[in-house]
Amino acid sequence: MDLTAWAEAQRAVLGSLLLAPERCAGEVFQTAAPSFFGDSAMRHVFEAMRTIWSAGKPLDPVTVLAEAGDDYRDLLAAAMKATPTAENVKGWLEICRDSAQLSAMQAEAMAVINARNAREAGEAYERMGRALSLTEDVEDLSVTELISAYLDRMSDKTPPDYLSWGIPQLDDVLNVSPGQFGVIAADSSVGKTALSLQFAWHMAATGRRVGFFSLETPMENLQDRLMAERQVAGIPVPVTKRKELSEADFRRAGEAGVRSDGVPLRIIRKADSLERIRAVTLRRRLQVVFIDYVQLIDAPGRERWDIVTNISMGLHRMAQQLGVTVIGLSQITPAAKGTKSAPTKDDLRESRQLKQDADFILILSPSRDAEDPEGKIVRVLDIAKNKDGPCKSLKLIFEPQFMSFEYLPPGMGEIRAEGKMIRNRKPTKAKAEEAPGELRELDDGEEDLPF
Repeated sequence: MDLTAWAEAQRAVLGSLLLAPERCAGEVFQTAAPSFFGDSAMRHVFEAMRTIWSAGKPLDPVTVLAEAGDDYRDLLAAAMKATPTAENVKGWLEICRDSAQLSAMQAEAMAVINARNAREAGEAYERMGRALSLTEDVEDLSVTELISAYLDRMSDKTPPDYLSWGIPQLDDVLNVSPGQFGVIAADSSVGKTALSLQFAWHMAATGRRVGFFSLETPMENLQDRLMAERQVAGIPVPVTKRKELSEADFRRAGEAGVRSDGVPLRIIRKADSLERIRAVTLRRRLQVVFIDYVQLIDAPGRERWDIVTNISMGLHRMAQQLGVTVIGLSQITPAAKGTKSAPTKDDLRESRQLKQDADFILILSPSRDAEDPEGKIVRVLDIAKNKDGPCKSLKLIFEPQFMSFEYLPPGMGEIRAEGKMIRNRKPTKAKAEEAPGELRELDDGEEDLPF
């Protein structure tokens, strides 16, 4: 890093602000941050100038000295003398930004080298990732420029880069892009971890780099659940729990190992803070992040609502800054005794900030519909918030032994019930004479309709 060039660029930015504030102050204060100024004296003067500009006061040597202090008179004189024109302010800002970023990353790299333990190294690595945010520029477009950009985007025939959930009926209404933050919520033991693992595997199978951060479930249980998934190996959980795998089960497990070699899904444990989650996301270059579940993340705050608020804001900020999709699993507040209403986004546990920050919210709950297929476990997946589309409800059949969910089309409960009645079965001669085409119940052992 050329320290001389950085010092000259800092001085030139300050000189430009004094020579032509009406021409370059907006550009500088929109783009630059105090961290762009490695020299503490010049950083102090920059902050004084920004204070003056924000207050709507004229920016000149007199007002700056009044705000910063008379000790900086020589610095201002040197800055104006070294800056003949403000025409190159953009170039000087780029030098300041790049130098500041490099300096910050080098400092954190040294912190990694000198760390006393893995936790200190991980925290330094996460801070190094935050230094990348210095490269982010504020976008500032006129309406004409915005419309032009829109037309250019519509003329590009590249398909939109939305996540695929593996359930077409969900894909049709929930269009999630990189950089968004969402929540999957449910009460305990309803199946939110199983559903999220199913989503995670499918997304990884389509080529996304996916990380599933588990803060609660033991690794062995995650292994059992993932191997039960039909799209992975389809080995029932009870069979795994009893260690009663057949030869066919072992073969399926081996085949799943071969197939999964190219599936970029990582199961991550013990990343229990925002800093660690962010550090792993950067290190593994993850594109989609699941966190099971958000209320277990370690974050600052005195009260639980304050802690969860900081967690929510941190995850939302991480999604935007890193350009990844972050999906946090959340507990919900149990309904009062005797209450039969389905949970809503207002029931997210311990903080309403989750509801505010999330771009989308999915709530999984048991179905209470009497028309559901007999003997099946049915869940309702409510799209309770969807910034880019409609909110609706889907019914899913849950097979706990396979930890799998399947879409249940509307009316299938009635169709399955009617499947126990045979229409137009060829009757005996006597039956035909009595009631041709009459519906009757199936006798034991007779074959049901193929639904």
